[in-house]
Amino acid sequence: MAGRSGLWEELRSLERRASEGRRAQGLHYSRRAAAQALRDRRFNVRLDAKRLSSWIPDDPAKAVAPSPANGDKVWALVQLWHEWAGAPLPAMRSRRYFQSLIEEAQPGRLRRACTATRLPDVLEDFLERQRDHGELWPYVIHDGSGARLSLSEVHVPQTLDASTVAGETSDVSQGVPVDEILSSPEQGHLLVEAGPGGGKSTLMARLAGRLSQLLLLQQRCGGEGSLIPVWTTASYLATAHDGVDLALSRLVYGRAYDGERRFTKAVGGLMPEGSTWLIMVDGLDEVSAVGERAHLTQRLTTLAVQARADEARTRFVVASRPLHRLERIVFHRAGFSRWAVAPFDAGQVREFAARWFGAEEPGPGQAQEFVRQAELAGLQELMANPLLAAVAAAVFEAWPDRVLPANQYALYEQYRAYLMSAKSLQRETYLSCLAPSALRDPAALGCVRFLRERFDDLLRHLALTTVTETSPDLLHSALSWLTEQLGPRARTSIPGWGEQVAALLTTSGLVLSSEDRLRFLHVSFAEHLAAEAQSLRLPDQFDPTSREWTGVLEQAILGKEVRAQTARAALLHFAHRNPLESARMLTWLQQGTERHQQIAGFLLAEGSPAAPAHVASFLDRLPSLPPDCWRAAGHFADSSAHEMLRSYASSSDHPKALRLQALAALAIRHPGEAEEIRACFASHQLGEHGLPAAQTPSGEGTMLPLSAADGCWEPSALITVLEQLTSEDVRATATLFSELVCEGTLESAERSAMIYRLCEAAPEEGHRTAERLQDIASSTQITPWARLDAAEALIEFGGSYLTTAIAALTSIAENQHYAIPSRLAAAECLGGLGGQHVDYAHRLLSHLAQQESTQPVQRMELWEALAQLQG
Repeated sequence: MAGRSGLWEELRSLERRASEGRRAQGLHYSRRAAAQALRDRRFNVRLDAKRLSSWIPDDPAKAVAPSPANGDKVWALVQLWHEWAGAPLPAMRSRRYFQSLIEEAQPGRLRRACTATRLPDVLEDFLERQRDHGELWPYVIHDGSGARLSLSEVHVPQTLDASTVAGETSDVSQGVPVDEILSSPEQGHLLVEAGPGGGKSTLMARLAGRLSQLLLLQQRCGGEGSLIPVWTTASYLATAHDGVDLALSRLVYGRAYDGERRFTKAVGGLMPEGSTWLIMVDGLDEVSAVGERAHLTQRLTTLAVQARADEARTRFVVASRPLHRLERIVFHRAGFSRWAVAPFDAGQVREFAARWFGAEEPGPGQAQEFVRQAELAGLQELMANPLLAAVAAAVFEAWPDRVLPANQYALYEQYRAYLMSAKSLQRETYLSCLAPSALRDPAALGCVRFLRERFDDLLRHLALTTVTETSPDLLHSALSWLTEQLGPRARTSIPGWGEQVAALLTTSGLVLSSEDRLRFLHVSFAEHLAAEAQSLRLPDQFDPTSREWTGVLEQAILGKEVRAQTARAALLHFAHRNPLESARMLTWLQQGTERHQQIAGFLLAEGSPAAPAHVASFLDRLPSLPPDCWRAAGHFADSSAHEMLRSYASSSDHPKALRLQALAALAIRHPGEAEEIRACFASHQLGEHGLPAAQTPSGEGTMLPLSAADGCWEPSALITVLEQLTSEDVRATATLFSELVCEGTLESAERSAMIYRLCEAAPEEGHRTAERLQDIASSTQITPWARLDAAEALIEFGGSYLTTAIAALTSIAENQHYAIPSRLAAAECLGGLGGQHVDYAHRLLSHLAQQESTQPVQRMELWEALAQLQG
């Protein structure tokens, strides 16, 4: 560690002096600018800015030492930084000195490695790039600028499920780790599929990084079973002007490539006997042009067939969103086995939360609360998607005391609002700095004003470019669009116009700079914005007979899968933006065919503004609708949908097929309840009300979902039968009721009903419950959200407990170390008690709203709460 720290200190110190020197000359400094300068003829060195950041991160303990083969790059960097610092290079800081620092910084096993087994320099350099890449997130979530932790620290490994191709069955067991598949040569080449955000890119990045790190640590390339990963994207291969073979060879050799076209021949000298090249191609679906994708598919499968025929030790792994059946057959005939990335299960969601929030306090409590909120919001199915789980975690961190959104549309919109708010000051500051560059030129000032007013339009244009083009140049697209809008003088009115626009786009949080180009942080967000762009082209009034509306409705109803999804997403954006027209659109759809009903169900499931009659109409027709409609109903947040699905699932009066569909739909938002009913359904032990009959000491069946002895219960099921329980039943399960009240998992109305029955039928247990709540509310070692829940429950008991509740709420509201949403919720709860508490809450909220450190979004929430108090 001492050696690594010494190199880190030298480079960080020199970089600081270089940055100061650039600023003194009025020039901008960044690691990206340093990497670009090194590519000049004088240095002729290619160094990625992200790789440079891995050498000298903020925390020296996380530094990745450059390999000895990178000594030339480090020395060129040292020379460049000394030039920028405006200071001569000291004689004692020679090239040999820095080479010795690099040697000292190497991991112990690497320094002791025998030179006879060292990797070739070309391959070592390539593997280092892949190792570094394997620690970077394939999408950036936290703060819209970067993750706090490396990918390996947060990544939860997913298994692969064997899939069938062309109607054939597979006897491979489900849920197989990818390492186990790769260790079996008879599995051949792999086609790995997953939906948007399903984890395929993360899996590929971690696999390439991990295998590269293993080879670097061992300092060997050989031995039976050794895998040499070559990670790339389908977009890179599809846009390579000289073919897939040369593109792969150039990827490994870099600038040292000598022009040999065949990949296997070009890299033959780098691969000792016994090792295997693992060609990993990610994002085949992102090659949007059908002809380009078909050509790339043909070339990849041809190479795969040649590799097997020539007994060349080369295996292919191709990752994509689910492909068309005909495309899958092409891969199947070339010897590819088809696999699907398994979604997160409940245990993996908890593991992800634990890794995301960390082991240090308050991480474990935050992870537990995050999982609880996700379950309350009915996000179990969405949380099975790694991307959405990461988005939900970021939203929870932004607003820890607010219930998570109940559908994917709302989750994306809230995350988008979080990014725009977090980046608003940076964006406004950047725009303000552009104004002096305009030098009072009316055309230049118009450009700055246009960027401020039409920034969202520019982002939507880039989103459309992303989803319609293969490997698009977003900066070129942005500059071309701005030229169309502003005229040709846009390129010359402000110095460095292109760099200024690129930097401004990154302040959206949705676009980031990666490998000298701009890209969206994830294709899913580009698709979200592209659908919004299409919705904005629709007339403000819904008219199914107009030409504009007829086109999008036909695509949504009759279009093929991708176009239909895009059109439906556009309808969803329109519905949320125009609530009154949303109701008219739903009425029209519900008068149509099954396909119309499917679209209506999709809109209702994603929270489109609707009247209760729309939900009732959909549910009335549900028994005669296809399975997709049942799944949509499972996403409804409306309580009537929950009741209906439960009724269909638990009643023996309905056909078995219908009950199974209802069970599957119920499991989307209420998995525990569905599992309980499923178990009863399987054992034919459903009681009169569709609930298991727990036996009391008298042997008579009760209405309880499960007996207390079972040790597990479903809160929603208990609430459903609460009013029907006798006092004897309540006393028999009083400890369960007490646990529910103290856990804080109940809504306020449900909690009040539970406390009333508990105090009525088992007053002693009610007293013990209140004592437990007092301890929770008064403890400063517990999260503010848990304290707040306990204090609110304590109010229900009244009497002396009310005094304790008020003291706890006041403590939360006045604690400056707590987040503003927690303090706001405590003040609102106090204000609800009336009298002097209203005045106190008003003074506290006014103080919080006027603090300079309060974020704009939070200040708006505080003013709204104040208005409600005054009302």
